[in-house]
Amino acid sequence: MTMLAMWLQESYTFSSGNAKLLMAFIALVAVSMFVQAIVTIAVALKAAKAIKDLAATAEEFKTKALPLIDAAMDMGHTAHTLLNDTAPKLTLITDNLLETSDVVRHSAQEFDKTVTDANRRTQRQVARVDGMVTAALTTTAEVTEAVANGIRVPVQKMVVIATQAKLVLEGIFARIKSKAGDRFQE
Repeated sequence: MTMLAMWLQESYTFSSGNAKLLMAFIALVAVSMFVQAIVTIAVALKAAKAIKDLAATAEEFKTKALPLIDAAMDMGHTAHTLLNDTAPKLTLITDNLLETSDVVRHSAQEFDKTVTDANRRTQRQVARVDGMVTAALTTTAEVTEAVANGIRVPVQKMVVIATQAKLVLEGIFARIKSKAGDRFQE
């Protein structure tokens, strides 16, 4: 740039100093273009080698991946065939499962009704037995009370009679003793 500025500032005549500078500049540009050409050639050779390596890698990938892709395609076809073969069977199984579910549900409802009926009958029987046991216990208590009263009342009367008889006998014995004691003292 400096050279270009100097060249544009001067008149159209070259001095020997400027000519030398211009020649040095041209030589410098030539050397840099030569280095650039060498670098470009080196980059091109490295790129060619990289492309060659990439092509080898792609070929290796292709040789290894193609059998896998073929196997996957075969498995896909097999799965598709299997799915087509089993779809009607699965539909039939699903339909049968729905029917079985309805039958089981109906049976469970019937079983629930039976258990409910048996439970209701059992509760009624328990209530009847409870009533009978209560009546039997009440009757037993009444009979026990009646027997106790039947025995207690006569026993109480007999105790009263025995107590009165004892008192009467004691009174008689006391008179007899007092009369007998009066006779012995005389």
